[in-house]
Amino acid sequence: MRPVCLVAVLVCCVLVTGEALARGPVFVVVPTGSGGSGSLRQAILDRIGEERRELGAARRTQRHDAMLLRRARRETVRASDPFPAEDEAVRLTSALAVDARRVGRLDRQLQGLELALKPAALPVGFDAAPASTVGAYAVTVAERYLGVRYLWGGNNPDEGFDCSGFVQFVYAQLGVRLPHYAASQFATTPHVDAAALEPGDLVFFEPRADGPGHVGIYVGGGVFIEAPHTGDVVKFELVAVEANLVGYVGASRPALLTTG
Repeated sequence: MRPVCLVAVLVCCVLVTGEALARGPVFVVVPTGSGGSGSLRQAILDRIGEERRELGAARRTQRHDAMLLRRARRETVRASDPFPAEDEAVRLTSALAVDARRVGRLDRQLQGLELALKPAALPVGFDAAPASTVGAYAVTVAERYLGVRYLWGGNNPDEGFDCSGFVQFVYAQLGVRLPHYAASQFATTPHVDAAALEPGDLVFFEPRADGPGHVGIYVGGGVFIEAPHTGDVVKFELVAVEANLVGYVGASRPALLTTG
């Protein structure tokens, strides 16, 4: 995972793509710098327009299929040969189920995109919160990205996350700046014992010569959340399962960096 330097301003949203779109809310990051904020805001507005048009078309298709289904059902009653109409009714019933899923998915996408234009704020007094509170809040934030696709080198949900980019992005929202590399994150955050893990701690796997090659955020109960690999999405996994697969390295508590 190559290092990527990005100072970001958070905008809350539920931006989803493909089958991952309906899995949960995420965030969009607005890069600082000349034109960065405006260009992303315009991109979000453009996407909202596209989603509204697609949602409108999906609802028209849904209404049309519902009309055809009512017609087919009437035909099964009055036609001398009801079998063709019955077959058509079965097909349309299936089509309506697909229509409903599509409309629901697009509606959730649109709601998330609209949230992207509303700024998110940390709780009052968060800058003085204890590490345990910061860690718990990190988990709450991280879970909003479930379903975002994996992208090597990625550190924002609009494009995708790799493992350390995911961790970097979550903690950036809490005022903790971490490098975009698992080994560097392990080297620059306070280590904790595996027996003392708390929500929000980072768990590291895949030992290499320069440090761990994989990282995720501990949720509790032996579970962590990760951006695993190409072809997958941000999801939950058991620490024990990951440790058995690639080897456990250690854990750290970036929330301590907020408490001085």
